[in-house]
Amino acid sequence: MNWASILHEISNNSDRQISNKLLELTHSTNRIFLTGSGRSGLALKGFAMRLSQLGKCVFFVGETNTPAIEPEDLLIIASSSGETSQLINYADIAKNIGANVWLWSTNTNNTIYEKSNHVTLLSGKSKFANSDLTQQPMGSLFEQSVWIYGDLFVINYMNYYNIPESELKQRHANLE
Repeated sequence: MNWASILHEISNNSDRQISNKLLELTHSTNRIFLTGSGRSGLALKGFAMRLSQLGKCVFFVGETNTPAIEPEDLLIIASSSGETSQLINYADIAKNIGANVWLWSTNTNNTIYEKSNHVTLLSGKSKFANSDLTQQPMGSLFEQSVWIYGDLFVINYMNYYNIPESELKQRHANLE
C-alpha cells in the first residue's frame, strides 16, 4: 500500500459532485449542527471549522455550547454504516423537530438514510464490513473521504458565492 493506492481508493468511489442544492441549503440555513462518532466525527470537526470560517453559525453535537436544534436548522451526520444508535437518535430528534438531516455515508441501505432529507455517498466501508473496496483497515477510507469532501464542499461554496479566502482568514482563530 502506498500514497497512490490510497488516493486511487478515495477518487474511485466518491460522489464527487457538489450540488447547487446543497450549497444553497447550507447558505440559507442559519444554524448548522454536525455529528459523527470516532474518527468520522474528528474529520467532520475539520469541516465544522471551515463552515465557521465561512461565517456560518456551527455547533458540533456533544460540545458544551451546543444549543437545542430547532426547525429549519441543518444536522449533518457522518456515518459510514448509518446504523450507529446514537446518531440514529440524533436524526430522529432533528426530524421530529422539523430540522433538515444531511447524511454522509457509504451506502443508502441504512436507518439514517431513511430519515435524511439529503444524502452524500462517500468512499469507504463500515468499520466491520468485509469489502474489496479498500485495503485500508476498518473505516479509514470513509474517514479520509469525509475530510476531503468537506474541503471540496468549502471550495465549491466559496466559488459559488464568490467568497475570497481573505474572508476566511479574518474569521480564523486568533487564540492559538
